[in-house]
Amino acid sequence: MTTAFAPLPSAPEPSSPSPSRRSLRALDALAFFAPDIQGGVGPFLIVFMAGTLAWDPQRIGTVMFVSALVGLVVQAPAGALIDSVPNKPRWIAGAIALIAVCLVVMANWPGYGVILAGQSLVGAAGTLVAPAIAATSLGMVGRAGLDARVGRNAAITAAGTVLWALGTGWVGQAFGPHAMFFYAVAMALPTVVAAMLIRQRDVDPKLARGADHEADDQADTPASETHTTRTPQTSARWYDHRLVVLLVCAFLFHLANAAMLTLVAQKVGTRAGTSATLWLSGGVIVTQLVTIPIALAVGRWAPRLPRKPIFLAGFAVLPLRGLLYLLADSPAALLSLQVLDGIGAGIFGVMLTLMIGDLTRGSGHFNFALGIGAACVGLGAALSNLVAGTVAHLAGYGTAFVLLAGIAACALTLFALAMPETRGRRAPMANAPADPALNPAAP
Repeated sequence: MTTAFAPLPSAPEPSSPSPSRRSLRALDALAFFAPDIQGGVGPFLIVFMAGTLAWDPQRIGTVMFVSALVGLVVQAPAGALIDSVPNKPRWIAGAIALIAVCLVVMANWPGYGVILAGQSLVGAAGTLVAPAIAATSLGMVGRAGLDARVGRNAAITAAGTVLWALGTGWVGQAFGPHAMFFYAVAMALPTVVAAMLIRQRDVDPKLARGADHEADDQADTPASETHTTRTPQTSARWYDHRLVVLLVCAFLFHLANAAMLTLVAQKVGTRAGTSATLWLSGGVIVTQLVTIPIALAVGRWAPRLPRKPIFLAGFAVLPLRGLLYLLADSPAALLSLQVLDGIGAGIFGVMLTLMIGDLTRGSGHFNFALGIGAACVGLGAALSNLVAGTVAHLAGYGTAFVLLAGIAACALTLFALAMPETRGRRAPMANAPADPALNPAAP
């Protein structure tokens, strides 16, 4: 009997696309630069508003809340838009260019209305980036190469985040807060160039929106297997009940996860004094450095194993992390647990995209479902900080960590009991490359 962790039986898979080396390298560059630029200057905007502009917490909170709300509302329509447009990399270039213009305006005219409108536009434009990169990846490497490609994208994005955090912090410290905006604009330029370098002929538009049909896969499948051992995947659509379970689990995961670092930041701040910023920067970098090998490993093994056991490991790390925070008091101990955050983030970022891709196969709504998933993640993260902050204020950090660990345990239980395996019985051919991006065709 095959166990849940055993490799799935292999069956012939249609050959994957053979994109040019130029397009593959440009996609690498997009994965490196774009996810950081899409948020503008990110958390450094809070430092700018509080320090340079001397705004009160209410004004700062209003800006961050409105921009986050705009991002949540626009997320699903942005995914639907990416499903419908033919040249997805060009939309990434346009979104990044709009973000760069907003940053220039915000840096030169930093009034309340300008920053509120500018950050809201940044949040709206940024929602196009992630689904467009995922769609371009699918359309470029095909189903056979998607697992490894998504893992590669996640690892490259983590490396880019490290450079972004170090560069933005150094520029702001050396040249003043305004310089952070222009550093972001400078980083947007190679992002736009990378998007424009992707050749349209290297991106299959049907694959890119997840509209490839089951009939494409059945050409090489024995007739006896079609009606017996093989589970059709194209009957699932973006509105399938399994997708609902997956999105609820994603919401609960981030409801538990997002506030953990916030609470750690507050806890470290009370113990580390003036060195708190240094410790927190180290924690962010540790998380990203751990995410890189984890994402690569998940992308490597995902084509050979079922989805659910891998994703289950990512869910299992979170309640353990929440409980271990109860035992850690020193800044070094608290931030060393960010290693677990890197493991969970590396698994989650890859597997959510792959499972959504499985469930929406043949529907043409791959990016729309990704947008809904991103909205669930964002909503969970926003509520996480609100709930955990209130509990920490009323009952202390320990109670807040226990609450978050309990929510994480609920997410783990729901996923284990209610989420079925999404990957079919088909696997890439034994002689197919694990990652087409590592063996690209000549231009």
